[in-house]
Amino acid sequence: MTPRRPRIALIAHRGASAIAPEGTRAAIRGAIRAGAQMIELDVQMTRDGRLVVFHDDRLERTTNGSGWLRGLSYAQVARLDAGSWFHPRFAGEQVLLVSQAIRLIPERMRINLELKRTSRRQALLQGVARTLRWTRSTRRILVSSFDAKLLKPLSRRVACALLCRRRPERSLEQAVRLGCAAWHPHVSLTTPARIRRAHRAGLQVNVWVVDDPATARRLIQWGADGMFTNDPGRLRGMVG
Repeated sequence: MTPRRPRIALIAHRGASAIAPEGTRAAIRGAIRAGAQMIELDVQMTRDGRLVVFHDDRLERTTNGSGWLRGLSYAQVARLDAGSWFHPRFAGEQVLLVSQAIRLIPERMRINLELKRTSRRQALLQGVARTLRWTRSTRRILVSSFDAKLLKPLSRRVACALLCRRRPERSLEQAVRLGCAAWHPHVSLTTPARIRRAHRAGLQVNVWVVDDPATARRLIQWGADGMFTNDPGRLRGMVG
């Protein structure tokens, strides 16, 4: 009898961002085709308060625009080319509204919305609350952030996860205090002992970012619940 493969969730980091420009329709569709169980998308606000899928504070790296994202209206951001920087065949890809991205993702898949730090915290929270009301099934939404102050008001209405890139013991304790459903440590901070400790506290452990099969195998052995990857297609055959 063939032993069952361990189950671990493949979480497409900014979509399938190894094969398509991050956060775009092409990256989301690539993640769907690759068989990811969850898609992670970064959430920021434009000047006029629209929630968009975008990672950086500034526009230069992933669009043909320049300046601060927060300084432009959504109408201005929507006119930018968010694909050519990756490869000419993706010319014309747009910066998506969060609502547009959610509509692209099948109901069977979960969505991780990562809220980026902002000085307009209350406005971002109001926008997220509107999105949650609009979304028919909040059960498939996981909201994450490095900013605990963004998660605290949301933790009673939607599953939340605290991201960690330093001071893991303190971060893990904070995730427990916030009532989070999950803890998201950087791969360099992940150990079997910390995974066990998080599990004892009732937290799932989703590790970022893993593109190397050897690292993925190690995390499976250690009992991690999920791993963020830029290339879900590459790791798909390793998971149950």
